[in-house]
Amino acid sequence: MPPLGILSIAAFLEAKGISTDVVDRSVEPEAEIAPERYDLIGFSINIANRESSLREIRRLRARCPSALIVVGGPLCMSVPEAFTDDENIDAVFVCEGEEALYEYLTVTDRTAVKGVYVRTGSEVVFSGERAWIDDLDSLPFPALEKVPIERYNNYPKRARPIVSLITSRGCPYACIFCSHSMGKQWRARSAEHVVGEIRRLVDEFGVREICIYDDNFSLDRRRAEAICDALIEGRIPIKLQFANGLRVDNLDLRLLEKLKAAGTWFIGIAPEVGDPGVLKTIKKGFDLERVREVRKHCRRLGITTHGFFMIGFPFETRETIRRTIRFARELDCEIVEFNKVIPYPKTDLFDTLLRTGNLLVESWLVAKSYHEGTVETHRVGDLPASEVKEMIRSAYRDYYLRPRKMLDLLRTFSLGDLFSLSAYALRTHNI
Repeated sequence: MPPLGILSIAAFLEAKGISTDVVDRSVEPEAEIAPERYDLIGFSINIANRESSLREIRRLRARCPSALIVVGGPLCMSVPEAFTDDENIDAVFVCEGEEALYEYLTVTDRTAVKGVYVRTGSEVVFSGERAWIDDLDSLPFPALEKVPIERYNNYPKRARPIVSLITSRGCPYACIFCSHSMGKQWRARSAEHVVGEIRRLVDEFGVREICIYDDNFSLDRRRAEAICDALIEGRIPIKLQFANGLRVDNLDLRLLEKLKAAGTWFIGIAPEVGDPGVLKTIKKGFDLERVREVRKHCRRLGITTHGFFMIGFPFETRETIRRTIRFARELDCEIVEFNKVIPYPKTDLFDTLLRTGNLLVESWLVAKSYHEGTVETHRVGDLPASEVKEMIRSAYRDYYLRPRKMLDLLRTFSLGDLFSLSAYALRTHNI
């Protein structure tokens, strides 16, 4: 999906009169960057692209020693010390980038910019935390014109071009595995602003499907309903999906009916586990009965559901993991994921592992995704990492290798997408 963080920063800078280019190597691997053309080059870094980004930074630094090179993104916000020691990097942004990067580019004393670790010679200066942007409506729409939107894809989808959209930032909930990279204060765009962007995507870019990636789209149900009502009344021809998930305790039948009428065909739901005790320990904030209820509503409305589960919490046992696998089969979502647990820094989970001596290695050094490799970052009860990985593989095989589930896959994915996903699953040894 398009890199909305980078594209929002680009739009903000352009509105301030600063010319920008955006290169997304995931869809333009052949793109060449000429560092001498730019005053500054920025990278958005996550756990999956860390190594490739650092390689590119070293290459650009060698080619243009005087270039300003800065980094931001989820991993920088979670583990800034992973980048502050790198002499090839001039600044590490641990905040929302729009206003901070504009300040960094325009002030005389960069070390005074809040939310940024700034290199000055051999030292790194941090002037303190930066307040979150409160008025999201004040930000311009992401600069999608700077990337080739026809190259983006998503699994699954109903139509292309397909792009992503974020209508709110932040999360007030206390899940122990979440680093809250956008803060714990929920900040939402108005319904009018969101619908205005959707109209622009449809009218100017010909977008036919939108993947809404909010952490908490429906926290304010009246706002969520207002967005749906405007799409319905305006007869905006768009398909919607919520691949990042919607919290089941913020969904009811009324809102689901409106989402369906507005074009929603696909929703992720994330109970994470199927054991009530573990569910309480990870602080999800709802019970399994609520998950069952939402799944029942979605089935009746014809909304495809994607169940998210996590396996490998340090306090889990074979039996609690088996309960999760059994609960997944009971829900019977059209798609299911069994993700390995990754303890990110700045989470309660990470702090607990560190305090109890059960952290084996920093996750960002070894983890590439929730799917690849074994659970080797921490101890999972008395279970060896290889057994946890085999339980994940077994869960996938038992779930999908049934005639009815194979039929669900064929209904949900195109044959081309299904082939690509199968190849990925085989490469990552998940089946």
